[in-house]
Amino acid sequence: MSITLPAGSGRPFTLSLLDKFNSAVDFTTGTWRADLTIVEYPGDLSSPFAKLSTVAGGGALVWLSLQNSSLVLTPDPVVTSGWDFYKYHYDLYITGPNVGSKAERVDHGSFYLQK
Repeated sequence: MSITLPAGSGRPFTLSLLDKFNSAVDFTTGTWRADLTIVEYPGDLSSPFAKLSTVAGGGALVWLSLQNSSLVLTPDPVVTSGWDFYKYHYDLYITGPNVGSKAERVDHGSFYLQK
């Protein structure tokens, strides 16, 4: 999978999520959290370029929401207008349906910034 984000855009990006039985995930039951980390292309050991989350804290940008069975990324155009890269990589982790559930990586792929 890949995410393409136009620089300076506030246009939402939606990613449908399915469980291990290939059914839609029900985010209305329980307590859920999503965290997405953007890093330089795999193989680089540098710090994350950006952290996105559904909850505030730890320097994360609160640009994610869980709606129906989808993750919605809504970027802040003021922030992304200053981003200058071509291809990075993202890892998406979901925690739920309990607060104490283990975070599981549910998606990963290329993260592109269009100029």
